Amino acid sequence: MTASALDERLLRSFLAVAEELHFGRAARRVHLSQPQLSVHVQKLEAALGAQLFERSRRQVALSEAGVFLLPRARGLLAEGERTAREVHRIATGEAGVLSIGYAATASHEVLPRLVPRFLAQQPGVRLELFEMPSAEQPEALKNGRIELGFGCGPGDFSGLIDNVLVEERLIVALPEGHRLTRSARIELRHLRVEPCVALQRAVEPAWADAVTLALSRVDVELPIVQRTDSSVALLGLVAAGVGLCVVSESTACLRRTGVVFRPLHGLDTRLRLSLLTRRVPSARAKALVELAKLLHRTEKRPRVRARRK
Repeated sequence: MTASALDERLLRSFLAVAEELHFGRAARRVHLSQPQLSVHVQKLEAALGAQLFERSRRQVALSEAGVFLLPRARGLLAEGERTAREVHRIATGEAGVLSIGYAATASHEVLPRLVPRFLAQQPGVRLELFEMPSAEQPEALKNGRIELGFGCGPGDFSGLIDNVLVEERLIVALPEGHRLTRSARIELRHLRVEPCVALQRAVEPAWADAVTLALSRVDVELPIVQRTDSSVALLGLVAAGVGLCVVSESTACLRRTGVVFRPLHGLDTRLRLSLLTRRVPSARAKALVELAKLLHRTEKRPRVRARRK
């Protein structure tokens, strides 16, 4: 038996005859002439090396081999149709697996808003989410490990499309009850004398360097007493009274008990969160990018406001 034995046209012709048990009706059903239909059946029988029908002048019946083939022919044709539909859905972005790398900051607000809406819009797509430092995302995109990356900038995103979604302000997180919480906003001069905690630079080098540079331009150097490797642990140190810290505005959505957030006065730096893609994204990746852009335009974050006295 060769692969041509399972040719879809031959199987459809066999199925029509097997179900109609009449070559004339079967030919009309598959829109062939009766001689063409007979040729299809003969080709299938020759390829399989088996007689599929027992024919007489007045009757057509399935042979034992034909009875065996009938349900399998139905299954093969149905599987072929399912495969064709699935291939089409993958090509149009309606199905498949979408692998996404994300910096921890993206999990504060962007992903919680975006992921449920995308899955509702594209229920056939399965998401694979990997927490990944921004600096690792360009290479992961280029080698195909991920299709999309939510990375903190500025960074070296050459060769990729950099869709800036968010530009975050800097705010201050203070221990609850700290004397500075009585202020509506925190002045830069207070940062010179208060003990501070911070993330390890390796967590997000681009953001860490941007903050350090911005503070140095206004002659402020944070007196760091301790560093940690996650935002959750960082706010835990603040709640414990170890020190205050300068964080991105979205960090306030973590709502850590014992921590109060205040705007920072005198520093207008913005930290970027970008959605990175290859130059030619897949259809499903493109669909997520378009939705992310739409949400960014229509759903603005409530800013941390100065407290009224």
